[in-house]
Amino acid sequence: MLVDSIDLKLLRLLGENSKRTLRELGREVGLSVSAVRKRIKRLENLRVIKKYTVVVDHKKLGLGLTAFANLDVDPRYVKDFIRMLSRYKGVYELHRVTGKHGLMLKIRARDMASLNKFLENLTDSSDSVREIETLVAIETFKETS
Repeated sequence: MLVDSIDLKLLRLLGENSKRTLRELGREVGLSVSAVRKRIKRLENLRVIKKYTVVVDHKKLGLGLTAFANLDVDPRYVKDFIRMLSRYKGVYELHRVTGKHGLMLKIRARDMASLNKFLENLTDSSDSVREIETLVAIETFKETS
């Protein structure tokens, strides 16, 4: 078995607060500090834990608008387009998806004007975009990392 119930509990606890000490984690899961250290190291080696990160309040950084863009891109240019999109600072997630549109982006912007400018630049920079459907988040109820 790749992970057991204790590993899953450790992953949940680290997801809530990755700055918890090994001692605190051990108390929560009923293991010694060294046993917790070994489990975490194993999860890192297996790439179950890919990295440790910070959850940022984007509004406090002036990025109060979250939007999702569904893009229909000419299949001949998808790989190049993905490389290009991966370099944009405002693109926080990029997924290949099923359905009418092949790509889905999560975008953070200062306001509607900056979102519009980003989308205009996107379409101006590539003839491979056939269609863009943009959805603006009105309210976020749950978000992790």
